[in-house]
Amino acid sequence: MTVPVSNTNGDAPVDILLIGLGSIGSVYAYILEKTGKARVTAVARSNYDLYTKGGVTLSTERFGTHLGWKPYRIVKSQSEAFADDTHYAFCLVTTKCLPDVNPTPKLLADAIASGKVGAWALIQNGLGIEEDLYQAVKHLSTPIISSLAWIGIMTNPDGSVVNWRGQDTLASGIYPPLPCVPAGQDAAVGAGDRVFSKREKEALELWVGILRDGGANVKVTDHVDATRFSKNIWNCAWSSIQGLVRTRPASWYDIDPWITQPMRDFMREIVDVGFEAGLLKEGMIQYPGGDLMGSRESVAEACWTRTPRRPAEIEQIIEMSHARRNAGGGHKMSLWVDVEMGRPIEVEVIVGAVVRLAKQIGVKTPLLDYTYALMKGLQVEILEQQEAKREAAKKTLTA
Repeated sequence: MTVPVSNTNGDAPVDILLIGLGSIGSVYAYILEKTGKARVTAVARSNYDLYTKGGVTLSTERFGTHLGWKPYRIVKSQSEAFADDTHYAFCLVTTKCLPDVNPTPKLLADAIASGKVGAWALIQNGLGIEEDLYQAVKHLSTPIISSLAWIGIMTNPDGSVVNWRGQDTLASGIYPPLPCVPAGQDAAVGAGDRVFSKREKEALELWVGILRDGGANVKVTDHVDATRFSKNIWNCAWSSIQGLVRTRPASWYDIDPWITQPMRDFMREIVDVGFEAGLLKEGMIQYPGGDLMGSRESVAEACWTRTPRRPAEIEQIIEMSHARRNAGGGHKMSLWVDVEMGRPIEVEVIVGAVVRLAKQIGVKTPLLDYTYALMKGLQVEILEQQEAKREAAKKTLTA
């Protein structure tokens, strides 16, 4: 059965199913619903009572403060969302991508089996986050819209207040994208026969149109994998460092360069993989600023120099921008927070995907390989601690 991308009749809103009612999910659900062109059914588990009883406070610089906000409908499970005749134009996923813990096809098993989803929309960090889902649904020809966000959002400890400061940029594209040409390969040879279908184009047009009408700053790309790699340079480099040593980049500002050279070499390995794979090229647009990418040397140097800053600089940036999450060397990245909270980390899509790509194209990355091994050990420790807590909770209940 082919589910239409849009279930609209005239001016009726499209239905969108949201998996991941956290800070990112809440903000984009608000934007999607803002003009009345969409209504969001959100699957909530741990925060079900929070959203159903009183809603949350959305505090934004762009759209003001909204008390008691909640999406159109809140359900406890995907099966509940599919219990009626509702067909969803999109199933939007804003959870962390954890293929080694909860693969996307497993996470979306009910949605995939329902036959009631017209297209998939993913807003997630990392590289190759779409592939598992693509393999699971490609026989259905269901479009996949892949997006990545640059947005400064913080949530208070109990999740009741979502703070959004500054602007937003969302880059969206169809997956699989048009192919990139690896370094040293003829463009004609690497072009392949990928052509976006009418259904895929319609899904992307609907997705972008609703978001832009809601005020989102959406950029469209035919090479979403390249855009993902461009963003993932910083995540792969600094999220892994912060997660492993729990230290802000500013700590390295005054250390002698010969001591920090291995860190720079590590970042250069990441950049080299992108250039050799054809995902990074001089002159390509870099978001969110829209500046053009320079040489691989300049990109690697920027990854290092734009992040470590003196503490005084950090405080000045925070004071001027009111956006602590974007404050350069003072920024505590989400992977570090996940480690502190004992939550699984996105090691596979942030670091592991780059390692596997390097091996596929024959680029040696000893420092990156070493970092990946350390992070895999950290992931195992986190998962073992989670399991120990679950077992302890079970014993408490049966005691």
